[in-house]
Amino acid sequence: MHPDPSKISVFLADHQEIFLDGLKQFAGSLPNIEIVGYSRSDQNLLHDISECKPNLVMLDANLPHMHLPSLVQSIRNLDDAILIFVLYNHYSEELLLRILSAGVNGIATKYISKGELETAIFQLLNLQQFFCTYTAAHLQQLIQTNRFHPHAKESAIVFSDKEKTILQLLAAELTSKEIAEQMSMSVRTVESYRKSMQEKTGSKNSAGLILYAIKNGIIPVEKT
Repeated sequence: MHPDPSKISVFLADHQEIFLDGLKQFAGSLPNIEIVGYSRSDQNLLHDISECKPNLVMLDANLPHMHLPSLVQSIRNLDDAILIFVLYNHYSEELLLRILSAGVNGIATKYISKGELETAIFQLLNLQQFFCTYTAAHLQQLIQTNRFHPHAKESAIVFSDKEKTILQLLAAELTSKEIAEQMSMSVRTVESYRKSMQEKTGSKNSAGLILYAIKNGIIPVEKT
């Protein structure tokens, strides 16, 4: 679906079906707003956003299999002009710090009122940063206690060329032995690389590692 150039295009990504349906209905009823796409999972998310070309992405902070800062960076890589508004369900200091470090345009709890949500959307579209009342109170507390520094950002996960090659070969279903032979290294070295990548991405196994790499744009996916 391509946006109507006379309207502001919005893409929604949230794993909670009922919340997503309510968000579609409410945001879509606002003047000059067009919902151009939505997703309940990380499947093809970046591809869908690229196809829809939205002005604003409203993003679930807890979308499964996604490392939020990496996802935000991947969206920025698609188009740096895309605005990103993150909504979260249950507050924790760690979660808020992670969202803040990702460098998004706005943050709000999912318990936000309709009036404040409408204000948020149009404030963001006017290129103003937005924090809901609940989030702003916690943010102020973090700043006052020196637990958040506005100019500090979480370091993005970086993969070396060799790691990227191993990821691509894992995705092609090669065994560690086959990868070792192709890359002229020992099986133990391949396993060491794989284990290191799992640790820094929080993946439990190779399947999770491959899924992470695909969803965060590290492994390119051929379009059919």
